[in-house]
Amino acid sequence: MEKEKKKPERKKGFNYMKRRNVEYGFSVISLLIMAPVFIAITVFLVAIPRSEKSEIEKRNLAKVPEFTAESYFSGEYTAGLTEFYDDTVPDRDDFKNVGYNFKSLFGVHTEDEVKVVGHPINVVNKEDSKSSVKSKTSKETSSDKQESKTGKVEETTQSSESAKPEESKEPDEQSEEEPEYQVENGIIVVKQNGHYRALELFGGGTGNNYVNALNRFQQDLGDKVQIYSMIAPLASEYYTPDSYKDHTVNQKETFDSIAERLDDGIISVDIDTVLGQHTDEDIYLRTDHHWSPLGAYYAAQTFAQAAGVDFYDLGTFEKKDIDGFVGTMYAFTGDADIKNDPETFTYYVPDNNDKCTTYYYDTAFGYSGTGNFFNGIGDASNAYLTFMGGDEQIIKVKTNVQNGRKLVIVKDSYGNAIPGYLFKSFEEIYVVDMRYFDLNLVDFIEQNDVTDLLFAMVTYSAVGDNADNLENLRTQAKGKKIVDEALKEED
Repeated sequence: MEKEKKKPERKKGFNYMKRRNVEYGFSVISLLIMAPVFIAITVFLVAIPRSEKSEIEKRNLAKVPEFTAESYFSGEYTAGLTEFYDDTVPDRDDFKNVGYNFKSLFGVHTEDEVKVVGHPINVVNKEDSKSSVKSKTSKETSSDKQESKTGKVEETTQSSESAKPEESKEPDEQSEEEPEYQVENGIIVVKQNGHYRALELFGGGTGNNYVNALNRFQQDLGDKVQIYSMIAPLASEYYTPDSYKDHTVNQKETFDSIAERLDDGIISVDIDTVLGQHTDEDIYLRTDHHWSPLGAYYAAQTFAQAAGVDFYDLGTFEKKDIDGFVGTMYAFTGDADIKNDPETFTYYVPDNNDKCTTYYYDTAFGYSGTGNFFNGIGDASNAYLTFMGGDEQIIKVKTNVQNGRKLVIVKDSYGNAIPGYLFKSFEEIYVVDMRYFDLNLVDFIEQNDVTDLLFAMVTYSAVGDNADNLENLRTQAKGKKIVDEALKEED
C-alpha cells in the first residue's frame, strides 16, 4: 500500500506571502518618507543661497572656478567645483556649531586623544632662548607645509633627529608634572595655569622658496632698499608640553637655517629669542592661531632696533580691551573647553594715531578712501580684525614723522598687528599681504621711494605654499605705472 503523499502546507505558503507583502509595505513607506527628505536636502543645497564667508573660521569660502576648456579637461575645474560645493554649504557656521555642541554633549573624542593631569610647566628652553648663537638645522625629511583653508596643520613624518627638541633645564617644584592636554587634528589643547590653550604643531620645512625669493628681491633692489626678514614662531614653540615635544619640530633651528642662506645684505630679525624671554606674559592668544598684540609689540620693538629708528615704550600707548574673545581655534578643533574659556583681547593705540592718516586701497592699488587703522570693531568674535579690518587690501599710513624713511611690510595676517607700533618710527608705512597683491612689488617700491622692506609672517607662511607668492610679487605686472589716486584727491 503506497504511502499517501503529503500535501504542501498552506500555512507556510501563506506566511511567506504575508511576509513579502509586509516587506513590500515597509519599502513603500520608507520610500515615501525618504523621498521628501532627499528632495528637501536637494532644494536646500541648490536653491538656498550658499555661504560666502565663515565667521567662525575668519575666512572667505571657496568661489565657483572659472570655466575653460583647459581647466575642464585637466580636471582642475571639476575639482574646484567640488571644493566650492563642499565649502559653501548654506548656513555653514550654524551647522558646524550644531556639530560641535553634539560632540561635546556626548563626549565624542578623536582616537589619538591623550590626557595628562598635573600642574602647569615652565616654558621650554626659556633660558636657552636667551642665546642668539645660530645652530645648524638637522636633516629634514618632511616637505614644506602651510595652513590649510581651515587652518588645521597637517602632521608630517620627520626623522627622530629633526623632531628632537633642545634639551631643557630641570623644571622647578611647581612644574614636575605635565599639564592636561588632548590632540585634535594636528592641534593640541593644553590646560595651563587654569586656562585652556590650543597649539598648532609644526611639521617642519626648509623655507627654500622664501629664501630664494628674498635673495632675488635683494638682487633687484640692491643698496637702495634695506630688506629685513622677520618670521614669527607658532605658540607651540614655547608652550608645547615636554612629553609631546617629539610631535613638533624646533622652529628656532628652522629660522637659523633660513638666516644662514639669505644674502649678506638682508637683515634677519630674531624675534624667536626675544619672545622666548616674555613667555610669562600674554604674548600669544590662547583661543586663536595668532599671536597677541603684546607679542607683536615685542616683535616690532626688535625690528625697530634692527632698522635704527625711534621706538616708544608700551606705556605711551593707549590700552584697549575687548572681553569675551574666542578665536579661530574653536573652529579648528570644535573643542568645548576652548569655547567656554574666552579671553580678553588687548590692543594698544599710539598717542599720535590722531595725527596719522590711513589710506585704504584694493589689491590693485585702487583708492577707496581714508579711515582709522584701528577699526574699533568692538565685536569679540572679530577682535583680530581691529587692525585694518582684514587682509584683502593695501594700506598706506602717513604719519607725522619726518625722517625720510618709508617702509613696506609684506605680511600674512600675523603682520596685521605690527604697523601700529611703528607710527612714530617711519614717515610712511605701506602694508601689503603676500596673498593679495596684484602689482609688481619691485616697481611699487621704486615708484613710491621706499627705503625699507620688511617681510613679516608666521612660520608656516615662510616654509609653506604662501612663500611661492613672494616670487609672483617680484615678477608679475612688471613695468606698469603705479598711480596713487589719494594724492590727486589731496591736491
